[in-house]
Amino acid sequence: MIRDYLYKSYLAEGENIVFVIHRHLLMQSKDFFRIAFFGLFLPLFGWWLFPKIMLFAAAWLAIGVLRFIYEFFDWYYDVWLVTNASLIEIMWKGFFEKSSARIEYHIIQGIGYEVKGFWRTLFNFGTIALEKFTGNASVFDGAVNPKKKAEMLTKAQEEFVTNKSFRDHRALQGVLTDLLQQHIVEHGLPQEQEEE
Repeated sequence: MIRDYLYKSYLAEGENIVFVIHRHLLMQSKDFFRIAFFGLFLPLFGWWLFPKIMLFAAAWLAIGVLRFIYEFFDWYYDVWLVTNASLIEIMWKGFFEKSSARIEYHIIQGIGYEVKGFWRTLFNFGTIALEKFTGNASVFDGAVNPKKKAEMLTKAQEEFVTNKSFRDHRALQGVLTDLLQQHIVEHGLPQEQEEE
């Protein structure tokens, strides 16, 4: 998938994306419409009305396309990646400035969401908040369908904890088995004491 290719630099070895939490497009719709009108429509319309300004309109259109691509990447890379190992927060601030933080599932204390306002209720987008045992809460504003995403995030956390407990149980069982085998090799099997 294209998604896996574009986000693979943020993933550890063997880590897979379960789902992605994006901002609702309405959060950036003002920027998209402004660029579409002023950066794409106006130069094309000017070119159509006045064919002699083709060079000027083409340069203006090229700037508009680049600005639209920039805004698209700004929307696409402001995400939370929910993986099989942890949650990854990615913030994209430009082509040369981006940051990411990893939140391990075992430090998440609680997951909540809030939908506040007419437009947010109508278009079903809101804020997801993660309370952590350490540090400040992590907040993702503008998440699409925040209730469902919070439930999916809780489920991913529960699956990780269950799998980790199973792996830890298996590892402990292996260690105890090795210790018992080593003891038997060194000391032999315990003999039953005969009653006199």
